[in-house]
Amino acid sequence: MSRAARPEAGTGKRTTEDYTIMRNRLSLIFAILPAWALLGCDPPPITDNGVIGIFGGVGLGNGEFSYPRAITAEPDGAVFVVDKSGRIQRFSARGEFETGWKMPQTQTGKPVGIAVHPDGRLFVADTHYHRVMIYDRDGRLLGQFGEQGNGDGQVQLPTDVDFDSEGFIYVSEYQGNDRLTQWAPDLTFVRAIGEEPIDGQRLRRPAAIDVDGDDVIWVADACNHRIVRFDTQGRVVGTFGEMGDGPGQLRYPYDINVAPDGASVMVCEYGGNRLQWFDRSGRSLRTWGGHGREPGRLWTPWGAAYGPGGNVYVVDSLNSRIQIVRP
Repeated sequence: MSRAARPEAGTGKRTTEDYTIMRNRLSLIFAILPAWALLGCDPPPITDNGVIGIFGGVGLGNGEFSYPRAITAEPDGAVFVVDKSGRIQRFSARGEFETGWKMPQTQTGKPVGIAVHPDGRLFVADTHYHRVMIYDRDGRLLGQFGEQGNGDGQVQLPTDVDFDSEGFIYVSEYQGNDRLTQWAPDLTFVRAIGEEPIDGQRLRRPAAIDVDGDDVIWVADACNHRIVRFDTQGRVVGTFGEMGDGPGQLRYPYDINVAPDGASVMVCEYGGNRLQWFDRSGRSLRTWGGHGREPGRLWTPWGAAYGPGGNVYVVDSLNSRIQIVRP
């Protein structure tokens, strides 16, 4: 999203006292978590809205973040986070740092999308270099595809990646292209999706995509404040959402994930500072979060993902942390 299109992140600046309070809270949480980890179960909620853990903090060290903004998780394993320093860090399900690496180029900009392939490879939308990078879980580069442009086999500022049951790859793009592209398992270009107006509006910054078990492609159409669904041939299946703060309304949806059981859809609202769950028809089921710094509140969240045990990992960007929520 351009600077002009982006909603205000909040008011006020952090003070030294704010950072001290945050670090003290995190230290208390980290002190509690290991005992429960030894028991092999989730800890009790820290907040009345289901937070069971928090990890991160401001910094460039291992386990710290400089404005985290994308997350993905292995179904029964690790959690990967990319931040604005161009680093990818891998954590255990409990938030313990395991390893990390930097993108090969970062001067122009940093990635905003990341996804684990069913075979374990990590696909990174290297946004400002107009390509998708492929790594193994330890950070070894395995390949890449895409180049800048709007033609076949080209991409413009890719934002996210996902995969269907046949192994086809989908990439969302913005700023000029504002579309999806479909790629074969061998990384060859197949087709562009979503280039025509939908209900009178072209896609505007499709910020995230998720392909469910029925191969429906769910798209967070961020600057149109709506969700759009496609089939794998590029046909529109449906839409829902409008700008606003009420139930069923959206404010800059930046991430989307279908629940593991397929029954509901979780949307992360960057401008709304919340998560919102919908049924598959687009009916709002509930919301979670709200603006703030304390555990259980959010400040411009860029993403959320279902992870090990069905827990939700939320990228609380301007609070430089990940919150683990029992949904």
